[in-house]
Amino acid sequence: MEDSIVLREWTSIDEVPDLLDVWKSSVECRLDFLSAHDLDAVATALESIYSQTLHVRIAQQGDQILGFAAWNDSEIEILWVRHADRHHGVGRLLLSHIIEHSPEAGVHLDAQRTLAIEFFQNCGFRQVPIAVQESSPRLLWRYDFSRVDNVAR
Repeated sequence: MEDSIVLREWTSIDEVPDLLDVWKSSVECRLDFLSAHDLDAVATALESIYSQTLHVRIAQQGDQILGFAAWNDSEIEILWVRHADRHHGVGRLLLSHIIEHSPEAGVHLDAQRTLAIEFFQNCGFRQVPIAVQESSPRLLWRYDFSRVDNVAR
């Protein structure tokens, strides 16, 4: 029997390499724009900021980490799923957990990230109007509790 997917808190800084592997896998189709600086920034964030100021949940099946999310009460900072584990409910499971514990958390998405936008729309998020900055094509999305077919129900 296949192990079910469970969510758990991250346990220690020792898990950073595994979480970086998930991140690298989740962006593998876009590696052409990543630099060593990007990798360092993610590692630094995981090691310091996220472990202390954000809620972090890891989706795991057996010994394999499938994805993870980091958020605070107002914003979803990270939701990454290993590329091979997409379309198996891992992202929805993590997002449902976030909505349950921080229902006001929104997510900022680059307008060009169509797959991410589609995912959040399919999970019951809607775009919220914000003051647009010319240099930032980022859009704010929040969970729409009025939808009956949303992820949390």
